[in-house]
Amino acid sequence: MRLALEPLPKKREEEHEGMVFGTLSEGVRQAMERSAGKVLLLSDSVSLAAFSASPRAISLIFDGDALPLFAMPDGVSRVIASGGKETLWAARYFADVRRIPCTLFPTSAALDGVFEAEGDIVLGDGRVRSALREGEAVCDAERLAPSLAEGFSRLLLTRLAFGEAAALTAFGIPRRGIGTELPETAEEIVLFNARVRRAERAGGYGGEGTVLASLCEKSPCPSWSAYVLLSSLYAAFFEKGKPRRYLTPDYRARAARAGVEYARIFVPTREEYAARALALERIRGRFVREFSHHIAKREENYARVSRWSTAPLSAQTGGRELLERLPECAGSGLSAVIRDFGLMEWHDDKGSAVQAN
Repeated sequence: MRLALEPLPKKREEEHEGMVFGTLSEGVRQAMERSAGKVLLLSDSVSLAAFSASPRAISLIFDGDALPLFAMPDGVSRVIASGGKETLWAARYFADVRRIPCTLFPTSAALDGVFEAEGDIVLGDGRVRSALREGEAVCDAERLAPSLAEGFSRLLLTRLAFGEAAALTAFGIPRRGIGTELPETAEEIVLFNARVRRAERAGGYGGEGTVLASLCEKSPCPSWSAYVLLSSLYAAFFEKGKPRRYLTPDYRARAARAGVEYARIFVPTREEYAARALALERIRGRFVREFSHHIAKREENYARVSRWSTAPLSAQTGGRELLERLPECAGSGLSAVIRDFGLMEWHDDKGSAVQAN
């Protein structure tokens, strides 16, 4: 996977493996020149006006279902896609099945949809998990600008997940965290996210924050809201969380409230629970320091993410009800350990491990 077109300053070329930026119009022109026959131009409704008409192009708006793509004629020699993760996944799936190249114009600075090895694809009334074709990704700075706050916040979530991975490993649930710097420029937001997405593809732990961000979809910046909520949860848990020995969470009821199949819930054995309870006291001090650092830096990070945001944000955020669903939705993150200790039964205030604000 490479980023195509205009180079960044020389001092960054080697560091970022030559990944560079370009414009959509120039990227499409170059991709068309490298293609014989018809080209499929795939866009979501937001990106509808991204492509100009061409006699060699077939334009299609992606509506969430990849099946109509296979009504395209056999002569299609390349797919060019602009949009979010699902649109890019559909294009890469189609390209993989047809064995043709694809060119991707992501609209998210977090680069979701660009680097994953496989994805969930909707085909008519069904859904398949399939491999996705490698493609070239052209990052148009103008088109990515509205998502820079989200891209910056995803890197904050990655840093939070690095601590989460260490905590899970200490609890006997091995995870390999991903280290990342915080960017200073728009180009670095995109390039650092590219590095993280590649590391996730190679098996690095992306953290449960991305799941929480999807639950915060109504927020103007879902990843920022998830970061505030989750850093508060982790910091409060290690500072004052005590296992409730005589309370067993109602896993079946929790699964129902979260809309998750009960069979997907992992319930620790008595021995695992006891080992984690002992581990908590042994590691508490280390992780109080780890996650308190995120709280101490919140105002500073709020100022930084606000610089990139196109909508007003808040340094604080509500959403305890979303946090309560997270252990079941994420499956095996740190919030599940907190739940197993009986500390996320928020219908009983005595069990609350965190103040969401």
